[in-house]
Amino acid sequence: MHSMHPFAPGAQICFICFWVSNQFFEIPIPRLIMHVLSIQSHVVHGYVGNKAATFPLQLLGFEVDPLNAVQFSNHTGYPKFTGERLEGPQIEKLLEGLELNGMLEHYSHLLTGYLGRASTLHAVAGLVAKLRQLNPQVIFVLDPVMGDEGSLYVPPELVPIYRDVLCPLADVVTPNAFEAEQLTGIPINSTQNARLALSNIHNLGVPTVIITSAELADTQQDSESRTLHLLASRRLPKSGRLYQFTVEFPKLDVSFTGTGDMFSALLLANIHLGEKEARKVEEALILNDEQEDTIAGVALRTACERAVASMQGVLADTLARYKKRTKSWKNDCGRKGSPEMMRSKELTVVQSRERIERPEVVYQAKDLHE
Repeated sequence: MHSMHPFAPGAQICFICFWVSNQFFEIPIPRLIMHVLSIQSHVVHGYVGNKAATFPLQLLGFEVDPLNAVQFSNHTGYPKFTGERLEGPQIEKLLEGLELNGMLEHYSHLLTGYLGRASTLHAVAGLVAKLRQLNPQVIFVLDPVMGDEGSLYVPPELVPIYRDVLCPLADVVTPNAFEAEQLTGIPINSTQNARLALSNIHNLGVPTVIITSAELADTQQDSESRTLHLLASRRLPKSGRLYQFTVEFPKLDVSFTGTGDMFSALLLANIHLGEKEARKVEEALILNDEQEDTIAGVALRTACERAVASMQGVLADTLARYKKRTKSWKNDCGRKGSPEMMRSKELTVVQSRERIERPEVVYQAKDLHE
């Protein structure tokens, strides 16, 4: 098998095209609508949490039901914000309404982002058990939002709940480097340590682990070239061995809020689309275990490349708008941290829809070796 080509989102009939043993195959696939329950934060203005995740998922063909664990006027990087956080019992009350109307059984995916309260994490754990009673095939994508750049922005007591309660329930876990360090106790500062952390999270019972961004000292060419790495690992279904790879991409000089929330949504969508292709290939051909494992690995690899491409495209658009708006501010230190500055750094979600629907893959995955 040489390659598989992702089908275009939005089509009603899709085709998988691939080569096996020098023979070309093209298989038509009817497009089915998937349904995501997304539990994370919400802001009235701007794009973080569910505001950053919902539109990309919808563009890629998913129905989305956002449940807002937090409702703020704007994200907390602004000088001021107002709003409230829900506790576990309030989340459970909303879920009860969905259950009474027979809605829980229709979800194909559960996505969680910032939850912020121990009681909310436990409510999510109860929900996962209930969803799997109704649909054993439901996929749980856990973004363990705890902090970044060396700092927690959740209470420390949430770390063991994520590690010991939620991770063992998840199909896919998408921490950043700092969050992976919190889950494993391993500093993510080299490729070797990153691989050790991936294996550590697998040992919690997670089939697919994706460290979404890590700065690795052993990969930097010089002090001037700063890059980030996505590091992904999947326990292959037949052999049980780990298929691991990395995608390297440039680190921007400007940070933008909401990127992790959007990226987890992009990973969910692209992983599903890739695995759907893989299942159709397996049904159409008689494959041995090694070939099935190869297809599973390639599906994740393609999904991560496409998710990185979409995210980099959105960031390129966002950075261009930010530079245009702030060109005349360079000597005005008073604007730093101002509402005007924060507004200029909001993600260009709607304006970048083509980047999400039709990403151009520039940064390609490379295998991780011992």
